[in-house]
Amino acid sequence: MTHEQQYLTAKEAANRLGISVATLYAYVSRGLIRSEETDGKSRARRYRCEDVDALRQRKEARRNPAQAVETALHFGAPVLTSAITLIENGRFYYRGHDVLTLARSHPFEEVAALIWRGNFDVEGLFPADSALSALPPFLAQLPPIEAFQAALPLAAVHDWAAYDLAATAVPQTGARIVTLLTAVATGQ
Repeated sequence: MTHEQQYLTAKEAANRLGISVATLYAYVSRGLIRSEETDGKSRARRYRCEDVDALRQRKEARRNPAQAVETALHFGAPVLTSAITLIENGRFYYRGHDVLTLARSHPFEEVAALIWRGNFDVEGLFPADSALSALPPFLAQLPPIEAFQAALPLAAVHDWAAYDLAATAVPQTGARIVTLLTAVATGQ
């Protein structure tokens, strides 16, 4: 694809999306489609073809979610990347570390710290006690998933820090949830 083919005019982009040019401008202002000035002297802009196509695919997926899933499942081998995970060549990686190696060489808490914090430091991450000082006895009578579903809101009432979305607080909340659910699962 040549450099020029990577871009569309406003009219081409709007037609491809089945929208008006005014709606295209709204998508650009919301950051859904990138645009840049043309090399000419006019005020015309050009629009990234890949952004237009990605937006069109998202719109189609909302209209027909079953087809979107079918397409995703038959697209080929998954290659999923993020700052946390990578699936490549049949291998899984957390923050650049092979998952099998992590499972063999690091305890669960350190792997959780790696995922949540980006390092193996568990200091201050996992609490000594759960958000519920004593689990309600009725939880032991429930199937595991239902017990988890009941325990979380009970714990949330006593855990105001759970609503703190600061980057340092979210991993601690996750660790408290894991600790709580482990206690529920083991009945301790």
